[in-house]
Amino acid sequence: MKARPPILFTVAFGAGLATGLLHFWAPVCVAVVLLGWMAVSGGGSAGPTPAPPAASIRAVAGLLAAAATLGGVEAAVALAREAQACAVRLPAGTLSLRVRLLEPIDSAGGQVRVRPVSAGCEGDVTARWPAAHAADAGAEARVTARWIARPQWSGRGDGTLVVSGVHASGASVLASGAAERLRSWATTAARRLYGPRAELVEALVLGRRVGLEPALRDDFAQSGLIHLLSISGFHVGLVAAWVALACRAAGMRRERALLAAAGTAVLYVSFLGWPAPATRAALLAVLAAWCRQRQRNVRANPLLSATCLAVMLIDPWAVLDLGAWLSAGALWGAATATRWSDRALGTSWGWRALSSSIGATLATAPLTAAALGTVAPIGIALNFAAIPLAAVAVPGVFASLLLLPFAPDAAASLAAGAGLGLHLIELLAAVGAAVPGGHVVTEAGPGAAVPWLLALAAFLWGMHARTTRAEALRRWAWVGAFALWIPLALQLGRPAAYGPSDLTLHFLDVGQGDGAVLRTPRGHYVVVDAGPAGGHGAGGRADAGRRVLVPFLAREGVAEISAMIVSHAHADHVGGAAAVLDRFHTDLVIEPGERYADPVYYHFLDAVAADGVPWRPGRPGDRFTLDGVSFTLLHPNPAWPHWGEDLNEDSVVLLVQYGGFRALLPGDAGLVAEHWLAGRAGRVDFLKVGHHGSRGATGDAWLDELHPKAAVVSVGTHNTYGHPSAEALARLRAHGVAVWRTDQDGQVDVVTDGATMTVQSRTRRQVFSVQDSLDGR
Repeated sequence: MKARPPILFTVAFGAGLATGLLHFWAPVCVAVVLLGWMAVSGGGSAGPTPAPPAASIRAVAGLLAAAATLGGVEAAVALAREAQACAVRLPAGTLSLRVRLLEPIDSAGGQVRVRPVSAGCEGDVTARWPAAHAADAGAEARVTARWIARPQWSGRGDGTLVVSGVHASGASVLASGAAERLRSWATTAARRLYGPRAELVEALVLGRRVGLEPALRDDFAQSGLIHLLSISGFHVGLVAAWVALACRAAGMRRERALLAAAGTAVLYVSFLGWPAPATRAALLAVLAAWCRQRQRNVRANPLLSATCLAVMLIDPWAVLDLGAWLSAGALWGAATATRWSDRALGTSWGWRALSSSIGATLATAPLTAAALGTVAPIGIALNFAAIPLAAVAVPGVFASLLLLPFAPDAAASLAAGAGLGLHLIELLAAVGAAVPGGHVVTEAGPGAAVPWLLALAAFLWGMHARTTRAEALRRWAWVGAFALWIPLALQLGRPAAYGPSDLTLHFLDVGQGDGAVLRTPRGHYVVVDAGPAGGHGAGGRADAGRRVLVPFLAREGVAEISAMIVSHAHADHVGGAAAVLDRFHTDLVIEPGERYADPVYYHFLDAVAADGVPWRPGRPGDRFTLDGVSFTLLHPNPAWPHWGEDLNEDSVVLLVQYGGFRALLPGDAGLVAEHWLAGRAGRVDFLKVGHHGSRGATGDAWLDELHPKAAVVSVGTHNTYGHPSAEALARLRAHGVAVWRTDQDGQVDVVTDGATMTVQSRTRRQVFSVQDSLDGR
C-alpha cells in the first residue's frame, strides 16, 4: 500500500496532462479537484477528526486532485509553447527561408531535420532535401520550399518542408555546434567503417532510420526486434552497463562506477535530443545510482513511475508518444514477470530472459495492436539470440567509432567484428519475419487490443497472489484450453491463394469505394485505388487505407509498391492512398491529373510530394510491364470531348493482360466514357464493374464488346446511393456474367496462370477457362 501513492500521483498527473493536451481537460480536472476538495474538507461539515483510514483516503484524494491540476497547468504551458512552433506557424504554400541542418545529408538527398532561422517561430521540422546538395550538420542555406502541414492525431503540429531549391549563396556557411559536428563526424565515420551497413549503424547510434531499406525495417518489425532499431531504454542500458563494467575493470568502486555510467547515459541522451524512451532509461540509471549511493532499496514500480513523471515534466508531449508508452510498458512487464519467476522458477539467466521477454511482449502487445495493428510473438524466442548479439555488437559499434580518430586499424578490426554481429542480427530478423504465424497483423484500433488485453490479464492472473509454478501452469492451461474455442483469436490471415507463376487480383472490402491490390507472378504489387477516408459515404467508416489496405499489404509481406494507380480524385477512391504511401515505399503514382477542389484529394497530393514519390498523369497508351503482366491505360484523354464535365467519366480505365487473361478496371467511368471507348478494349475475362454498379454505367453495348465471364462490384453495405442498381445487375445477368459483390462476399480474389481463371471469396469459388477467349481479340 505504501508504494501506491507515488504511482497514483504519476497516473493522475499524466491524466491531467493528457486530457489538457487533447483539449478536453477542464471538465475532467475540475471534477477531480472538487472530489479531492470534498474529501479533504469533509464536505464542509464540522465534526470530530476522522479516523486514520478516512484521513488517509482523503489525503490521497487531495494529492491526486493536486496532481491532475498540475498536469493540466503543464498542458496549458505546453500548448502555449506549441503555438509558437514552426510546425504550427509555417504558412502553407511556397516559402523562401533560411534553414539550419541539424543532421548531415548526402548528395542523394532525402529526409533531414532542419531548424528555420529567423522565421518567427521555434523548433525543428522534417524536410525533404533535394539531391546534389550535400551538407554537414550545422550548415545554413536559403531554400525555396513548400510547407505541407500534416498534424498528428493528437493535434500537435507536424508536417514536411519539401525543399525544391537550395540557393548557392550561403549554402556552405557553417556555424555548427559541438553536437552537430559530432553528428556529422559519426555519420562520416559510420560510412567509412561500415559501408552499405552504415544506415543500420546510424539507426543504432543516432536513432536515424530514414535511410534503412523498407524491407529491412519490415523484417525487424515482423520479427519483434524493432526495439533494436529504436533508441530506447535497451540502448541506453547497454551504454550504461558497459561503462560501469569498464569503470569496475579500472578499479573504481561500484557506487562511483554506477554514477559514471549514469552520467554517460545522460550525456548520450542529451546528444540524441532527449527522446522520451531514452530519457526515461537515463533517469532510471541516475536514480538507481543515487539509491545505491545512499544505500536505499527502492521498489521497481515506484522507481519506474518516478522516471515517467520526470519524462513528462521534461517533455509534456511524451504522455501522448507511443514510444514512451512502449518503453514504460515493456519495463513494467519485464519487471513484473521477473519478480514472479525469481521466486517460482529460479534466478538463472534462462528463466529471467524468458520471463522478461514474455512480460515485455504481452505488456506492449495491446498498444502495438491498437496503434499499429501488429504484434510479433516470435520476438519472445528471437530475443534469446538477438539481445546477446546486440549486447556485443552495439558496444563494438560505439568503440569502433570512438577509436577511429586515434587508432584507425584497431577501429577497422572492431568494425569487422561488430559488422558480423549486425549481419547476424539482420539474418535473425529475416528468419523471424518469415516464420508462419510469427507476427499477427490486424486492423489497427481499440478492437485489435482486446485479445491481447485478455492475454495480458491471463498472464497476470497466473502470477497473482504469489502462485507457485504448478498453480500458474494450471491457470494458464485453463486459459489456453478456453482460447482454443475462439477461432478468431488464432486467425493469422487468409492463406495465399496463388502459385509462384500466378497473377492475383485482390478486390478488398473497403466499404463504399474501390480498393484493389494486384500481385504479379514474382511478387511485385500494384495498388489500384485505396478506398474512402473519414465519413465519406454511408456508415462513416474510417480511413480504408489504414484500416484495410495497410494491414492486407503487411500480411502479404509487401516491402514496396511498384505502382499506385488512382482512377480519379473522388474521396471513395483516393481517400486511403495517403496512408498507404506513408507506410510503403512506392515507385510511381499514376492518376488523371485533373484539378479537383477537395481536401481529401489535396491531402493525397501532399502525401505524394512529402514522401517524394514520382508522379505522372495517366494517358491513353501509357503502358508498363511487370513479370510478364502488362498494364495499359485506355483512358482518360484531356482532348476527348467530355474532359472536365464529370470526374467519374475521366477515370483511369486500366487493362491488365497476362497470357490469355485480360481484366478491365474502369474506375467510375460510365456510359459516356464507355461509348467513347467503343472498340478499344476488346473482349475481357474479368470486369471490375464501373461506378459501383450504378445504373449509369456498364451498358449493354459495353458488355457486348467486353463479354466478361465474371465481374466484381466494389460496394459498401447499406450505402445511400442505391449501389448496385437493379438495372446494372439485370444487364450483367442478361449477358451471362457471374457477379461477386464485396458487400456480400467480402474480399474477392481472382487468380490466373494465363490459361485459367479462379474467382473466389469466403462464400463461393468458380473456375473459368480463358484460352477460348483468345480468338477475336
